[in-house]
Amino acid sequence: MRMAGGQDSLRCDYCKNIYFSPPDDEGVRFLDEALELLCPVCMVPLWNATLAGLPLCICKRRRGMSIKMPVFEPLVEQMRAERGGGATSGPVDGADLDRRIDCPSCRHPMETHLYYGGGRVAIADCERCEANWLDGGALMRIARAQPPD
Repeated sequence: MRMAGGQDSLRCDYCKNIYFSPPDDEGVRFLDEALELLCPVCMVPLWNATLAGLPLCICKRRRGMSIKMPVFEPLVEQMRAERGGGATSGPVDGADLDRRIDCPSCRHPMETHLYYGGGRVAIADCERCEANWLDGGALMRIARAQPPD
């Protein structure tokens, strides 16, 4: 089975049937293993997946996510609309800001910084690949947070 043209589904090459994987508790639909992309934290293969109908790659072990920059903002907006915002979060662990990880796509060092759109989480980004890396649970904290004025 292969991803069906960037959709929320897989398509069988033999019988042409389309399979929609059920979403997990967070709404993530796992599709297939992402070839040659490894989690930058635990080095296991990432999986192609969708969340709110938008594509991302996710680590099944640590739940970290690689999300392309053009997809990131629409995903946060859609999740905030579905789940509501307004929650506050605690302080960011300084060690999270000092951590250095490599981009899953190009394997160059990513830049780690505080995400200023609410949620008080550290994210890493790769300008070269236009990708953001969020640790497990970070996207939910962002989606539930009140965005700054």
